[in-house]
Amino acid sequence: MEEGKQGVMVAAQNPIAQLQAWFNNLENGFRAWLAKQSLPAEAGVVTPTSAAQGAAIGAFMGTLTNDATSAFPTPPPQANLNPQAMTSFKQAQALAGGPLVQARNFAVMTGVNAAISCVMKRIRAKEDLQSRAFGSGAMFSLVSSMGGQNQTTNVISSGLFFSLAQGGIFQT
Repeated sequence: MEEGKQGVMVAAQNPIAQLQAWFNNLENGFRAWLAKQSLPAEAGVVTPTSAAQGAAIGAFMGTLTNDATSAFPTPPPQANLNPQAMTSFKQAQALAGGPLVQARNFAVMTGVNAAISCVMKRIRAKEDLQSRAFGSGAMFSLVSSMGGQNQTTNVISSGLFFSLAQGGIFQT
């Protein structure tokens, strides 16, 4: 052994585990701070942060499905299509847009979902899955321009579909 060196072995922690612990600490501190805020302040923080997460996820998903838009070419303006067929076509295009379209759609869905969840949890003191699912589905329908002849019917049916889908996923 060299002089001046100790024979002490220090166990090096995994840097990934250290990063995870640091992030969990940060997240827990943020949640504790957020719980102390008023309802409008909490909703004002939760909504844009969730929308930013949704935009990042949507942009990533849009890069994976970027070539899917070519499967739905835009019909010529002079084409006399059935309004119901045109609505179905717009719905397919809304789900197959590029990264920016998907980022916008996911940002709206996750932002509205988080805002409704935050407000309803504070008001009712329990999770309200159906309300937040309906709200995010309705806003998705409005933002993605999926409406046809009757926008109101489409917003309601999209909201109901999102409620049923999320209810089925999270209740099981």
